[in-house]
Amino acid sequence: MVKLNFLNKLKIFQKLKKIKHIEFIVVGVLAAIIIFIVFADFNKPQTKTTSSEISLNKSSSTFEYASQLENRIEGTLSKISGAGNVKVLLTFNGVKELVLAKQTDEKTSKTTNSAANGTQNSTETSTVSTEPVLVNENGSTNPIVLMEILPEIKGVIVVAQGADNIRVKLDLLKAIQALLKVDSSQVEIFAGN
Repeated sequence: MVKLNFLNKLKIFQKLKKIKHIEFIVVGVLAAIIIFIVFADFNKPQTKTTSSEISLNKSSSTFEYASQLENRIEGTLSKISGAGNVKVLLTFNGVKELVLAKQTDEKTSKTTNSAANGTQNSTETSTVSTEPVLVNENGSTNPIVLMEILPEIKGVIVVAQGADNIRVKLDLLKAIQALLKVDSSQVEIFAGN
């Protein structure tokens, strides 16, 4: 009883008592806190990932392929007379695809039903199942890869120190077209510093 009298004397408690349906608000806030505690996962380390990191994780093999190809092209283009330091950026349609070896199992069953009038009905059922062929190597099971289909190059950006010279710019364009078999409309070359 003493505690209740003490709460009645506080100004904050008196103001809260004047709010209509305060009990519903208090219950709602408590329910929200309980729901938060139930659904929050406090054991997971909180790490922020950017959208570029997410897209790189999804197609990391394509990203690795692009990086290696860009590095090789940069090394080649930088050797062109007057080009200087060169940076290359490639964009692709799609991602690298793997064609796996598959094992096909086909089962056929035939059912014949005889009717009372002497007629026969035959039903043939065929089931085909396809699964990748797996190989155990060094304690891990991996599928057999028959072929890798590399993504089509959508665009190329080249930034070169010497690209302000029209002759160097044309040489860079011809080299990109020869290396990547792309149309000139897919290539942009800019002068860098």
